[in-house]
Amino acid sequence: MKILAERDFTLADQSGFAALSGDFNPLHMDELAARRTVFGTPVVHGVHLVLWALESCLGTCREAMALESLSASFKGGTLVGDTVRVIALSDAPGLHLRIQRGQTELVSIRGKLGPPVVYPETLPGLEPVECRAMDAADIPDAAGSLPLSYCAADASLIFPQLTAVLPPFQLAALLATTRLVGMECPGLHSIYAAFDLSFDKQASGPPRLNYQVVHSRSGALFMEVQGPGFLGELEAIVRPEPSRQATVGQLAHLVQSGEFSGQQAIVIGGSRGLGEVAAKLLALGGAEVMITYHRGKQDAEAIAVEIQAAGGKCGVAQFDSNRPVPIGLPQPPTHVYYFATPHIAADKTVVFSGERFGEYCRHYVTNFVQTLLALSQGVPKLDVLYPSTIFLDEPPAHMAEYCAAKAAGEETCKQLVKRFPEWRMYSPRLPRLHTDQNNGLIPAELESPQLVILRHLRAMKPNVA
Repeated sequence: MKILAERDFTLADQSGFAALSGDFNPLHMDELAARRTVFGTPVVHGVHLVLWALESCLGTCREAMALESLSASFKGGTLVGDTVRVIALSDAPGLHLRIQRGQTELVSIRGKLGPPVVYPETLPGLEPVECRAMDAADIPDAAGSLPLSYCAADASLIFPQLTAVLPPFQLAALLATTRLVGMECPGLHSIYAAFDLSFDKQASGPPRLNYQVVHSRSGALFMEVQGPGFLGELEAIVRPEPSRQATVGQLAHLVQSGEFSGQQAIVIGGSRGLGEVAAKLLALGGAEVMITYHRGKQDAEAIAVEIQAAGGKCGVAQFDSNRPVPIGLPQPPTHVYYFATPHIAADKTVVFSGERFGEYCRHYVTNFVQTLLALSQGVPKLDVLYPSTIFLDEPPAHMAEYCAAKAAGEETCKQLVKRFPEWRMYSPRLPRLHTDQNNGLIPAELESPQLVILRHLRAMKPNVA
């Protein structure tokens, strides 16, 4: 086993590869859109990782050759900013590469190289297309073709060694597969899961990738692909669409008129998810609400407009819990609802990750305390909602870091009350609710958040002078 290369991918890297491949799926390019997926942040293109691994492996090669076969299985999302490495394994003939983050395997790659193959046709330039949101009913019968688009100059900037060794039409075929999955079938709500391609010793025919869905089940679909000098199979997953919370109109019948009046409420992380639900319920009950956002300005402003249109009072403020500062309010806050959270994920490959635990503690303990100190300046009394988790009662497997951080958060609430006796801390252990965080690839029975959140909002009685 040998480490060939190590790097972290940036959004600039994403843009360069998207321009080369034509795969502009928001999962890879848009921080705001990606935060509402199961990954919570932009994900590196799988084919980009494979080509980088091949580039790293062929770094000392000086003669032209061609692929005879290449397969890859994407076992986990490589997030933008993750430090990953390419490892060469020598337990089998041919190429056997692995991409890892720490000890977590993300991509497994196998292949075989052979003599050069000539393809006489000219490869067309890329013509960008809109990302298609395919209807589920259309997927089983989907078929079509894409051009094998290629720009030698752009490719050589990103993969200088690879473009000097492998024939352009083979690279164009690999690039076309990510464009197929990410932009065409299934398109917008997709995850590239695997491919297995074989390459002939001769290549002829028009420069196109032809595809047909041959099987689909439980959100996974399998496509046969073929083109000049290659054929094989791709596997893709239809990921769930972003979770949408109930509208103000849908929630209005749940709330009693004026039941939250008198509250000057700050909802940290109110631009989506549980914070969005809390903000709407509070405003419907007469509270004056300020919702904060970190990056989701448009989401937050849309919620505020919706609340105001229904006669509620709601403002919007940018707030970074990593660097909390006081928020300018007409009146001092009486209540703080803390819904800031990082992306939550289980990891089966390690017993306990100190890095992951540190990230959770930063959000659920350190940032939480610093946020309260920043917002409570000059405020003697404060009611605080700190949502904890039912996982502390029923610990799931492989989430020790999350549970430990939430337990530390509950203890922090107890200690804050001892330090500030006029503060009232409320830390209910919430069940799994329907939010972006829990909107996983495997459907699960989740509770609607509005009734659960409303029950706990009602338990937060207004401050009494």
